[in-house]
Amino acid sequence: MPTNPNIPPNTQQPAAAVRAILSVLIILHVLAVFIGPWAMPPQSSELAASCARLFQPYLESLGLANGYRFFAPEPGPSHLVRYEVTLPDGSQQQGVFPDRRQHKPRLLYHRYFMLSEFINTLENPNAPRDRAEAYAKSYAQHLAHLHQATQVKLYLRRHFVPRMSEVRQGMRLADKALYEEHPLGTFSERDEP
Repeated sequence: MPTNPNIPPNTQQPAAAVRAILSVLIILHVLAVFIGPWAMPPQSSELAASCARLFQPYLESLGLANGYRFFAPEPGPSHLVRYEVTLPDGSQQQGVFPDRRQHKPRLLYHRYFMLSEFINTLENPNAPRDRAEAYAKSYAQHLAHLHQATQVKLYLRRHFVPRMSEVRQGMRLADKALYEEHPLGTFSERDEP
């Protein structure tokens, strides 16, 4: 048997069957990384939906069930979380995240953007309701701690992209008609664990 001059003489290579199994596992993982964004709604392919169902346990366990539609040729709406906090003196403050004026540097803005997009994925009717509520509650607890608030109300705000015809007619990106909002819940200090 000829020896490979690049491999030290005391080193053994894995058996061909082990290399084949590892190759198949790597191919399946790369396929799962592709399927995650490909199968995100709104997709119209039954093939994408079928692949996502087949790989769902793996995608969910590794956090690969995410999408990057905001980079696509036809991006969907973006999502913001609007909040109202009640302070101990009874006064109220409002805010939204992500907020490009408040969340600097850009990396911090991006982190809040990912949190708002993530909470939107939990609003999917197929997502477990208790999971969405648990995440919303954790967001509210963070905001309550940050503002020393006694109560936090959260709202998911969807910001649609205007159609080309609307832009040509003069619609601005920040036009109020492009926003839709629904409540995520009201959380108070009594909800603390």
